[in-house]
Amino acid sequence: MTPLGKNEALDRHALVMACWLAAALPAAILFDYGFGQGGAPYVLSGFAAVLAGFVAHVIVNVVYGTGFSPRELGLGLVIYGFALVLFVILSLVSAPFAARNFVPVSIGFIATGAVIVFYLITRFGARQAFDAFDVIRDFRAGDRDPTSPAGDDR
Repeated sequence: MTPLGKNEALDRHALVMACWLAAALPAAILFDYGFGQGGAPYVLSGFAAVLAGFVAHVIVNVVYGTGFSPRELGLGLVIYGFALVLFVILSLVSAPFAARNFVPVSIGFIATGAVIVFYLITRFGARQAFDAFDVIRDFRAGDRDPTSPAGDDR
């Protein structure tokens, strides 16, 4: 992957934003109606719209020969984590919300996580996808190079 030029990076950013806008607006409408009077089919359709935005972002990355930027990864993790925490809090506080939306929202979060894991495995392979999250390995004494002066270069 060669680094993108300034104009290519700007074009990629604009295309990614357009893809997410096209997916996020219908998702927000579907979630709003699904949590109101629409029910489970609309909530699941909202998650499908979010996954469509993710797939569109992956396609843009493939076309431009890039991956997700650290800012995109951070934003995605913060949004996913915030939504998950909000869902847990609402399920504990509001019995009607939990009774009506627990199953479809749980299915949506599990499906979203499964799609992301599937992407990681198909993009990087199982070993590299695991190594990206294996931070404990950085602290093992056996992985250090004994010939280096500091003893910690690999």
